[in-house]
Amino acid sequence: MEKFCQRGILESKNVSQLSPVLYDSNFQDDFVVYDVCRGENHKEGLRYDLTRIHPRLLNGELAKTFGHYHLNNEPELFEVLSGEALFFIQRYGKDPLIIEEAFLIEGREKEKVIIPPHFSMTTINKNSTRDLIVGNWVSAAIKYEYGSFQKTRGAAYYIVLKENGEIIAEKNKNYQQVPELVKLRPKELPLELNNLEFLLMPEKYANFLPIDNLYLRL
Repeated sequence: MEKFCQRGILESKNVSQLSPVLYDSNFQDDFVVYDVCRGENHKEGLRYDLTRIHPRLLNGELAKTFGHYHLNNEPELFEVLSGEALFFIQRYGKDPLIIEEAFLIEGREKEKVIIPPHFSMTTINKNSTRDLIVGNWVSAAIKYEYGSFQKTRGAAYYIVLKENGEIIAEKNKNYQQVPELVKLRPKELPLELNNLEFLLMPEKYANFLPIDNLYLRL
């Protein structure tokens, strides 16, 4: 991309701001982990954001966003613009400490990834030597909830790069219950979702949004 953020509002997040959700709570170094461009584009009740995650390791943990839930459980649509992405999503029922489903979605360049209603969202740079840039469409009225992740020190799994190059998932012990992690690959986006109306009226497109309709289990 010629310029990362041309029309939106640029925010940068560094290690100290991410410290409440890091795998290594004692990690002391401080640098910018990722940049967010809010409102790079708008249309019909939707907002388009950009996120750039730098290729930095956080004492073994792959660089990631803070992670959040949507207060009103709205879906979200991501596209990998450059680099390699992992999207970690999780869902709870009544208790945020008891996770019912946990998925790790691999997104390659030019692929689109839907975050279904009721799931949290954390974006991870899979490549430790190259920037990851993703774009996402979401309701312009979206409200984020970060408090749950602050209480549990992050999502139910930490994604860690071992010295031998293997990427592993470490369970977060601050949860009462964590299911086994399921890895996914995105299917092609259904034509019916191309108009993005599902982001504003997910109930109308409920038949398209279950995990097994959107993804292949690995």
